[in-house]
Amino acid sequence: MWLIAGCLLAAVIAASSTAPSALANAHESNTLARRPVGTGTQPVETPEAVTPPTTPQPTPATIAQQMQSAIEAASPGSTVGIDVVDLGSGAVLAELNTDQQFYTASVVKLLIALDKLESQDWQPDSDTTSQLQQMLSTSDDDIADTLWDADGGNEIVTRMTNLLGLTGTEPPEDPAQWGETRTTPKDVVTLFEYLDTTVLLPARTLILGALHDTTQISADGTDQYFGIPNALTGDTWAVKQGWMSLDTSTTMDTTGLVAAAPGEPLRYAVVVLTSQPADTAWTAAGAALTAGVTLLRTVIA
Repeated sequence: MWLIAGCLLAAVIAASSTAPSALANAHESNTLARRPVGTGTQPVETPEAVTPPTTPQPTPATIAQQMQSAIEAASPGSTVGIDVVDLGSGAVLAELNTDQQFYTASVVKLLIALDKLESQDWQPDSDTTSQLQQMLSTSDDDIADTLWDADGGNEIVTRMTNLLGLTGTEPPEDPAQWGETRTTPKDVVTLFEYLDTTVLLPARTLILGALHDTTQISADGTDQYFGIPNALTGDTWAVKQGWMSLDTSTTMDTTGLVAAAPGEPLRYAVVVLTSQPADTAWTAAGAALTAGVTLLRTVIA
């Protein structure tokens, strides 16, 4: 009897000595599921990343208005037309009076060149290559006169308007004055887009090479490095400038293709056309365009 009772007592003692450990283990397992081991606090939450507020990009109208203000501050009484387009994406970066007509001055030499090249199926011979390189890079008026007279004068503008689909470009009222051809900022962008995407490579290389090699001093002694060349000095450009004095106005135009950095494609078409007061000196008129185009540095990248 004692043996049985002893065995029962030993079993009870054994059970009582092991039970707390089992309960403790079970309690610890539940605790691990709720908080880190060794802490008596609630879990520390990791704060969510805070995104800094972004500065809204100015609209194309805002950029253009700022450019217009800079031009008018330097040359009061100016009328300004602006169209700046990323040809890669189609995004408009600045626009103002894009359908308003302005005199082309020497910018019409691009139409003269395209017409000549189209007549040779975009495969220029050596004489044409030499003529067009000189006409475009130095803005040579004598060569423009020769080609204008030989190839039909106003008919050049009509042919190219139809070929490129220009809607706001018209020949001069006086057929002898090619500089008085009228165009719009939008049409000049269309011209550069056509040159960049449609003109066959031999002709495209010729024109863009000549525009890239634009000399600082033109054939008539004018400093051509106003607007795009002076404002976007860290960029690669191919430009056709225009300037002309009439009794009623001074025309000053800066147009071209621009790359964001050397070695990158010429993807931005930049067109700024102006009609400034008749007594404005060309140096002052050009400096006004430079002041305006400088503001594009923040959006061409």
